Amino acid sequence: MGMEALTRSEVFERYAVELTRFATSLVGPTEAQDVVSDAFLRSMWSDGWVEVANQRAYLYRVVLSQARMYQRSAGRRRQREHKAALGAVATPPESEVDVWEALGHLSVPERAVIFLTYWEDLPEMDVAAWLGISERTVRRQLSRARHKLGRLLND
Repeated sequence: MGMEALTRSEVFERYAVELTRFATSLVGPTEAQDVVSDAFLRSMWSDGWVEVANQRAYLYRVVLSQARMYQRSAGRRRQREHKAALGAVATPPESEVDVWEALGHLSVPERAVIFLTYWEDLPEMDVAAWLGISERTVRRQLSRARHKLGRLLND
């Protein structure tokens, strides 16, 4: 592995806080701990865990995957709730678009690259390695995310 062998609990203690911060940027604070817990269980108890060379990067990818699954599930639930609530409110409530609301309009992969680039201050090369995607994909997702955020925040 190239580093000392850590027990599962040591791996959890080492990365849980930063992965929870990452998950919070993807799915919000309410669901972040569940996403991280599911990611740890899914990865550390798999047969291939002992052969993972970069556990930290691997866990970031698994958290991203779990967040995507959560977002799909939550999206379907919101659609059902919206259909049920149609007509219950005569006029939509006034709302101000703020940064957090705008971030909510980004896809999970876009939020992931925004978080790692701006909150964790990682270069594109590291973001790509952590998420298991190419640097070109990181640049493309950053560009899309910046464009969406600019449009949402300037309207």
